[in-house]
Order: sequence, then C-alpha cells, then structure tokens
Amino acid sequence: MGIFHLSSVPWNFKVGIEGLWSWDGFLILSSLVLCYAVTLGTYRLWFHRLAGFPGPWYIAISYWPEFYYDVILGGQYFKVIDELHAQYGPVVRVNPNEVHFDDAEFIDTLFPLSGRKTDKPISTGKRTGTPESLVTTVSHDAHRRRRNAVNVFFSNNSIRRLEPIIQERLSKLLERISDPDVKEKPIEMHPLFRACTNDVITTYAFGHSLGLLESPDLGKAYYRSSDVFFRLSHLFGHFHFLADLMQLIPLKLVPFLDPRMKELVEKQIYWINKVREIRGDAPTIQDASIAKTKNTIFEGIVRAGLPGEDLTDKRLAAEAQLIIFAGEGTTAYTLMAATYELLANPSTLERLREELVAAIPDNTSLPTFAQVEGLPYLNAVIQETVRLHPGVMARQARISPDVPVVYKDKYVVPPGTLFSMSPLTTHLTAKEFGPDNYAFRPQRWIDDPSIGRAFLGFARGSRNCVGMNMARKEMTLVLATLFRRYELYRGQEGPTMELFDTERKRDVDPNFDYIIPVPAKGSCGLRVVFRH
Repeated sequence: MGIFHLSSVPWNFKVGIEGLWSWDGFLILSSLVLCYAVTLGTYRLWFHRLAGFPGPWYIAISYWPEFYYDVILGGQYFKVIDELHAQYGPVVRVNPNEVHFDDAEFIDTLFPLSGRKTDKPISTGKRTGTPESLVTTVSHDAHRRRRNAVNVFFSNNSIRRLEPIIQERLSKLLERISDPDVKEKPIEMHPLFRACTNDVITTYAFGHSLGLLESPDLGKAYYRSSDVFFRLSHLFGHFHFLADLMQLIPLKLVPFLDPRMKELVEKQIYWINKVREIRGDAPTIQDASIAKTKNTIFEGIVRAGLPGEDLTDKRLAAEAQLIIFAGEGTTAYTLMAATYELLANPSTLERLREELVAAIPDNTSLPTFAQVEGLPYLNAVIQETVRLHPGVMARQARISPDVPVVYKDKYVVPPGTLFSMSPLTTHLTAKEFGPDNYAFRPQRWIDDPSIGRAFLGFARGSRNCVGMNMARKEMTLVLATLFRRYELYRGQEGPTMELFDTERKRDVDPNFDYIIPVPAKGSCGLRVVFRH
C-alpha cells in the first residue's frame, strides 16, 4: 500500500480541498455561517413559540448575552433579569427558550401542588453536576417516585429524632466560640455554621459525620474546593457536553486536572463509599419488619423498593452530593444572614430575646424543640431572613409537558417550554411586602400572615424543598441557643456578641449568583466578636 500524496487526488477534489484554505473558501464558509445565524435569529425572533413575548431582540435571538453576564462576568445575569422586568413588566423572555415571571399572584399557577405534571429542564442537572438527583430529576413521575422514598425522613416526627444530634453539635459549636485562643477575636461565622450543618446532615444521611466542628480549620479547605465546583455551574449550563465530560472523568483523576478540587473529590469518594456500604448491608424489601427500621436517609432510599435504575452508583452519588450541599450550604447561609440582621437591628434582637428569655429560663441550657419551635417571633425572624437572603439564587425553572400555562389571558406558554421565577426578585418586588421590602422587619409576618402567598424561599408546588422542615427546625435551635446565651455588646460584662467590619451589601447580600449566593470579591463574610 503506497504512501498517500495529494498529487494522486483527482484534480476537482484537490481544488476543493485547497479552496477551503483560500480567501474564496473563507468567504464561502463565512457566508454559510452568517446565513445560518441570520436564519436562526429570524426564526427565533418572528416564528419561535415565544415570539411576541416581551424582551429585547438580542436576548430573543441568542444565548450569548446570558453567557457573557454569567460566564465571562461571573454570575451577573440575575441583575440583568431584574432590569428587564423593570423595563418590560412581569413577563420577560430571558433567552431564546425561557420566559421569566415576576408576579407573586402567579406563583401557584406556575408551581402547582397537584393537578398538572411539572418537569424540570435537563440543564438543572448539568449546572449542579448532580444529574438524576431528586432535585434535578427531569420527569414528573420519576421525581414523585424518588421523593416518596425520602418524604418520611423530613416529616416533623422524623426530624424530632435529630434533636440530640443537633444539640450535641451545638455544644461543640459553643466550645469553638469560647475557645481561649479566639477570645475577643473576630470569628468568621459562615464556616462555623457550615461545619455544624454539615455534621448534622451527614449524620442523618449516612449515620456518621466527618466531625468538621472538631477540625482545626472547620473544613475551610473543603468549602473552598466546593466553591470552585459551584463556579463552573454556568459553564456547564451553557455547554452540556462539558458537564457530561466531567461525569465521565474518574474522580481520582480530577485533582490532577484541577488541584483545587482535591478536598471536594475526597468528600465525594467518602459519600459514595458510605452509600455502597449502606446498600450492601440493606435487607431485602420482602423482609418488611426489618425494612421499616430506617435510621438514615440512605437506608430509607435503598430499602424503599425503588427500581434498579434509581439505585445505581451514579444516581446515588448524585443524590448524596445534592443532599449534603443542600443541607449544609443553604442552612448555613441563612443562619449567617439571620445573625447579621439581628446584630445589625438592635430593636429586633431585643424583641427576640424577650421571647427567648420567657421560653428558656436557663440561659446555660441547650433549648429543645418543644421550647422553641412554636415561638412566633423566632419563626418570623427565620421567615424574614429567608425572604431577604434565600439560600438558593438560581432561577426556579420548570416545564409543563402536557398543557399550556396561561398568564392573565394575555400570554400563553406552550407545553414543553421552559419558564421560571427567582425568589429574591419576587421577594423584593411583590406588593405584599410593601415599600420597605428591602428592610429586615420580621413583624410583617405576624401582622399579616397572608403575605406568605408571595413567599418563594423554599420553592413551591410539587417540587418544593423536601428538607424545608428540617432546615427551619435546625435554625430555630441554633439561633435560640446563640441569642439566649449572648446579648448584643454595649460595653457591659457577661456573654455578648458584636459585629466586626461587616456590611450587608458587601458581605451578606448576593453579589454573584453561582446557584448559591456569593458575597463581593475579597469579602470575609459575617464576622462576630464574642465576649464571655
């Protein structure tokens, strides 16, 4: 077999190959690309199913504006969406295939509890890196099946079993605060809260935690590693093949590609091994008397009689990662935000302390669920914190696969079309929260409980947050413990707390949207000085 020479190729074919590299070839190729772009843009602007929805033309024809703000500038498109609503009203087309709403009265129509199937877009799983987890499951029916396997673990009765675990972790948190080595030094509260919530959720998920509250750095290396992962979310959302490629790379190779991911990979391997361990020890579902004895979330999942496709390593690994991220990060962020708001608003804190002192006579004891879960002002503080500082920034995106969604007989979102709402956008514009909607005012929830109809902090409908009861109860114990034991520092003796160089807009409010809210660059987050 001879060596291939271009000279042996027929003349017409050779001219065609060489022509591709000529100026004429470049012009032909450029013309084809331009023709394709013009045709696609024309279709999206005039003939697409969303043609006619409000919004600028350049967003209707291309994903590049969203890419620029979220990938190039880094998590900034949520600000653009707010500007679009200010200009175009409550319905805006935010990319060629998505409509975004900002109307609290329309929440229950977009996110129904029953009566209509609700799917999720595949991009949700790509962005989070957890395809086929409960939260990112595309199919309505598959989601219901998987959710039914874990619902019991997030009921009020089940969460009460966590009380000793939370109290034990709270004791350790108090030890870290009172450590002589940090006496009267500013403490970064987000890592402290995150270590506590991580210990609680991993114990509930697997029956064992990593003990991050005992770790000298509170697990900060792991948090930095997971933050690197979150910063890839928009890139994965725009280029799904990159997300798929990431899933194909063996975990042990990831740190060689990006050393910053080392700590996260170690935790992922730990989660997978714990899931395999639980699955290997699980009795058969036919043994009903044993199958009912489930102490951890993953014992419940593997013993729930789910089909094999729901119990693969890949799916359970995604489920583990999602459960840990959700139970750890969102709760810790809300605790941090609540602590800031209370310390920054002395009159609000005084009102809360009056309630806590009456409910918990001994300020040295750890409160119980029975003492704090029914306290109206404490619950209002948590509700108001989640309103102003939701732990998830990402747009809550849904698809109605079978029936159209009609907005005020004016706009019809066809079946199979992506639509979304954003909690923070709605919370800061809904008329239910009044002209002072940026102010931290828990009393609004006591004065008018009906404003809950405009609340989107834990999602709504059949896809609402399965862990919201656990998050609320965990936050009541943590906040009640801290603010019953410590007063606001005004120069007095005794256990006190004081803000240290913390600004809401810089250190607490979201400056970037990477699914989770991220403060300004260089921010140290909330810092507090404890005096004992």
